Amino acid sequence: MIEVSRFARRAFAVAAMAFAMSAPVLAGHDVVRDDPGVVSERLHRMGFISWRYVKWDHGYWKIEDARRENGHHYDLKLEAGTFDIVHLKRDRD
Repeated sequence: MIEVSRFARRAFAVAAMAFAMSAPVLAGHDVVRDDPGVVSERLHRMGFISWRYVKWDHGYWKIEDARRENGHHYDLKLEAGTFDIVHLKRDRD
């Protein structure tokens, strides 16, 4: 059997604990999906100039009162990852 020092065993145990504690935090983390800044950039590319809020809701980005240059307001949902428009509803002024 290989002899391992007490220091090496403790260092390995600490590293294993740190990994075990960080794994659930990193699970399912997707930078693009989790970043509202990316959503804002995509909304600007779609022609929207302002909106009330952007909210993550059950696998979709929900945007309330998004306004285009022509003054029309919309509520919309974007699919996570692809940012395709899943729902678009024009608000009546």
